[in-house]
Amino acid sequence: MAFANVNGINIHYEIRGSGPRLLFIHGIGADLNNPLGLFNSPLASQFTILAFDPRGLGESDSANVPFSIADMADDAAGLAAALGWDEYHLFGASMGGMVAQELVLRHPTPVKKLVMTVTHAGGEHGAPVVLENMWDLPTAEMLRLSDSRQDAAWMAANPELVRQMEQNFQAFREFMYSNPKALKGYSDQARAVAEHNTFDRLAQITVPTLVVGGKYDGGCPFEFTMAMAEQIPGARFELVDSGHGTWFFDPHVWAMISNFLTD
Repeated sequence: MAFANVNGINIHYEIRGSGPRLLFIHGIGADLNNPLGLFNSPLASQFTILAFDPRGLGESDSANVPFSIADMADDAAGLAAALGWDEYHLFGASMGGMVAQELVLRHPTPVKKLVMTVTHAGGEHGAPVVLENMWDLPTAEMLRLSDSRQDAAWMAANPELVRQMEQNFQAFREFMYSNPKALKGYSDQARAVAEHNTFDRLAQITVPTLVVGGKYDGGCPFEFTMAMAEQIPGARFELVDSGHGTWFFDPHVWAMISNFLTD
């Protein structure tokens, strides 16, 4: 395992691939064990990817005090700097997009291009607050937040899929309640997300930016993602036929991101 001490926190990270440098920031509650990361995407064959466990999750140290989205941005930028990455593309998904906003605002010099998916700017222009105990929501609500098409009629028509998802949600609940570090890390991130607000500063972002929203995203409705994109000068907004996470499985999305980063 590789570690770097950044802002007093030992950060666990991995670097894989070859090509232009790309720093990736996961969504809430995710670390390097999460399968929905760039190492498992088509970009893994095109870029040198740096990803990491955020403070409080995975193998990285826990924080003893509350932290903000800006603190997480400083961690990500500090890690890249510690590894000698003086220039890179930046990719943030969901909460990772919030961290990416703060990173490019606070540390703009190294960032060449910015990609953000299914995220928002917070404040009055942000999506509903993430619950600290989201895993305790009923299955129907979890499904709706993931994809608004997954309503009562969809559940009735897809009982086997619903059963599998309920099993996955239950496994997640059991993991969280048996892992105090992960429970605290998620809760700390949820509070940071609730306080996130970059909307009035987004006009300061000057790097080429691609923003992707999901048409059926129930957790972060695309209107909030689009409003964020409209605040960034020259940003390109793309609305895709997905929910909050299913964009990850769309080859069209990856082709679009790859083309944007390599043009």
